[in-house]
Amino acid sequence: MSEQEIRISAIGYDEREVLQQWLRDARQWGIDPDDLDSVARAYDGYVARVLATDPDDREDPTAVCTMIGLAMGEHIARNSRLQWRIVTDAEGTDLALSTPEENAVLYPADPVIDAWSEQRTGWLSGWVRDLLRGVNGATA
Repeated sequence: MSEQEIRISAIGYDEREVLQQWLRDARQWGIDPDDLDSVARAYDGYVARVLATDPDDREDPTAVCTMIGLAMGEHIARNSRLQWRIVTDAEGTDLALSTPEENAVLYPADPVIDAWSEQRTGWLSGWVRDLLRGVNGATA
């Protein structure tokens, strides 16, 4: 597969189950994908807890950032025309959101992981609302 080539396909039963498990985990954190602010609170709270922890005792944030990203992605899917897809590119295969025309792809964990790497808080709700306005072409 070339660096430029990507394949997009519908999610099947197995991928839907994986997504549902991530969303069950998110509910354990008090996240409701229908409530964007609950997603933002979980992310900001996680960053605050980790930064308050001794650096030598910090856990790998990948799983939590992925869970929050997928919950955020589910909120976006429920409130836009973007749909869950399986996307395979030069870096591997992953759950992502795509337009029905499959001409745009969003890996929802990526902005969460990027924000985490900068230890940025207070961004998530505004970022999603701006994205939804752009995708939906109206006030979200």
